[in-house]
Amino acid sequence: MHFNKLYLRFFSKQKVGRQLMTLYFFIILLPVLILSLTIYFISNKQITENYTSLTESKAFQFRSVLVATTLSLNETYEAVAWDDSLQSLLSQTYTDEDSAQEALTSYDTFDSIMKNQTALTDMRLYIHCDKMPLTKNYSHFYPITAETESEEWYQKAISQRNNFWKSNLYTSVSNSSPESWTLNYYCRIPLPQIDSEAFLVMTVSNNHLRNLFRTGDYEVYISVNEDPVFLSSSRNYAGNEFPVVINAPSRFYDEAGKMELNGAMTMAAIQTFQSYSTKDQFKILVIDPMAIPYLQKIELAFLLIGISVLAVSALLIYLYTTYFSARIQTLRLAMYKVSHNDYEIVNSIQGDDELSATFRDLKVMIEKLKETEAQIYEAQIKEQELSNQQQQMELKLLANQINPHFLYNTLEMIRMKAFANGDRDVAKAIKLLGKSMRYVLDNTKSTATTLDKEIDYISSYLQIQKLRFEEQMDYTIEIDNKLDLKAYRILPLLIQPLVENAISHGLADTEKDGHIRFRLYITSDDLLMAEVYDNGCGMTAEKLADVIAHLDVPQNEAEHGVGLYNINNRVHLFYGEEYGLNIKSRPGEGTLITLTVPLLNLTEEVK
Repeated sequence: MHFNKLYLRFFSKQKVGRQLMTLYFFIILLPVLILSLTIYFISNKQITENYTSLTESKAFQFRSVLVATTLSLNETYEAVAWDDSLQSLLSQTYTDEDSAQEALTSYDTFDSIMKNQTALTDMRLYIHCDKMPLTKNYSHFYPITAETESEEWYQKAISQRNNFWKSNLYTSVSNSSPESWTLNYYCRIPLPQIDSEAFLVMTVSNNHLRNLFRTGDYEVYISVNEDPVFLSSSRNYAGNEFPVVINAPSRFYDEAGKMELNGAMTMAAIQTFQSYSTKDQFKILVIDPMAIPYLQKIELAFLLIGISVLAVSALLIYLYTTYFSARIQTLRLAMYKVSHNDYEIVNSIQGDDELSATFRDLKVMIEKLKETEAQIYEAQIKEQELSNQQQQMELKLLANQINPHFLYNTLEMIRMKAFANGDRDVAKAIKLLGKSMRYVLDNTKSTATTLDKEIDYISSYLQIQKLRFEEQMDYTIEIDNKLDLKAYRILPLLIQPLVENAISHGLADTEKDGHIRFRLYITSDDLLMAEVYDNGCGMTAEKLADVIAHLDVPQNEAEHGVGLYNINNRVHLFYGEEYGLNIKSRPGEGTLITLTVPLLNLTEEVK
């Protein structure tokens, strides 16, 4: 109760403009700010979580691919290591290099593995020269030379018993491809029969991994241990250090969210895993470069929307306050004059609400005081004029309804007389004419009609022309079975002028066997196509170019067909500039006119 008194006391002492601005602050400004900030923080958090989840899922997908690849290659290693044929082959003593190469030729297991294992791009088995007298590489078998022994991977292989993964620069055997960074699996194969060992090196195909990853818009960086990146969405980055320093002793490590990389915030996900049967740690970094810019756009959009809403509402309140205050001042001045017997006030006050109604009441009161009888007399005259006008309009509407019915009844009477006299062609022609005229009159002011009614009208028109020209012309109508003619609408009287144009101009010089083909169908992208073809004389290239050039310019219909400009213009106005007519023609072969409109349901009902 106390608050209500304070509220009334505050507003009773303020001008209307001040009251409106106060209401604007508490009813619009504060709620909009609170609602906008709430929506912003909730949506920003949700979008950030969605991007984080998507990026993390992408990283998990890549990790799954790598896990599957490492498991597959480890199975390949075990198959090779326990291959009795290979053990027997490498345990034999060979007198010369030719006998060694002949023995190696008979071993085709590596070739079979390469054909069946799409993840591999190369397999090399390094063997000691004292056990296998080779001086050069032969197929998948490579001698361990002094150069081999100096390589980093070999030093690591002989210093430990476990297999290991490592990224290295890879050069193909043919040297036809440039060097590239690849992932390699280095495996020790013991040869107990001769107290020796061999080293199997399997190179993973980068193309295979890229086909499995399908990075899309994501940036991906993958490395093993502290080696350089061997696979990246940016090919130029391969061979560089992993972009993020990871201190994760655990076997599996994952992190996702906003991260600062190279001095800029980005949405990223990091995942690691330890490969099966080795101690090597694979590191995967997935970056969504579009996430942060999108979030920034969202922030900017919220800011602009909030500022726009507040600015527009403040401007409208200010304009309305100024407008409302001016009206109140006008009303006050008029009442002040009337109270001092001065009836010369302004004629009206802006607006059409309670204030303007009050002002009108004041005007009525003044007029009644000055000329009461004159006002009553003028009101009676105006009332009589309005009544007369209403009666005239009703008579015109009744006449407009009677005339078409009279015309239809007269045509029906003539048709029945012709039918009674045995002249069926005349009766049929009159029936089709009446049907066509009824369609035209019913749709003169309509903005839409169903396809079945338009096609029925075209059919009636062609039947009339067939009765008229007999052997001079014939026609066919083809309708796409996919079209539900009653379910879609089209502008009325849009297709028939094309058929009339084909008869009037296309078959004008045809004395016999003229043919009109009308085809209606839909395309895969939901466009309605209406084709009208005539086998008449056709047009020269110059004439066709002239007709096409004037489709958007009104011309003499006698020169350019029956309303082609009107049809094209109606289509552009109603459906858009991208739709309309297309004309093809060749001398002696005929003319094809194609009408293209979108297959849409129109919002206005057929009248």
